[in-house]
Amino acid sequence: MAVGRLRRYDIQASYSCVLSVVSIVPFLGALGMAFRNYRHDLGQIVYGDKSFFLPAFAGCLLLSMLPGALGFLLGWNSAGQRRNDKPRRSWTGFFVGGGILTLNLILLIAFWMLRLPKPV
Repeated sequence: MAVGRLRRYDIQASYSCVLSVVSIVPFLGALGMAFRNYRHDLGQIVYGDKSFFLPAFAGCLLLSMLPGALGFLLGWNSAGQRRNDKPRRSWTGFFVGGGILTLNLILLIAFWMLRLPKPV
């Protein structure tokens, strides 16, 4: 496989699949952080004002959204091409990347609506 040849659709399909699958790991980290800090009795995600939570949570979401979006776009570009001999990888990258982007947005909106910074 020639590295850096993104003009070929089979290489785009491979990168799409890999980037989309890699984006799952930081999403699971952000999801775990949100569940860990969720207080059922308050119905809020509680974190300290000067804690490590907010930059780590935002970083996990960003590290998940970027490769997920790239995987989604590369999968979309290479999915129906005649010269692509790996269409299954294209569709996998397309659907996994789109699903991870959707789940990231849902988690971001849920955090925005349920956040409660507690004073230190």
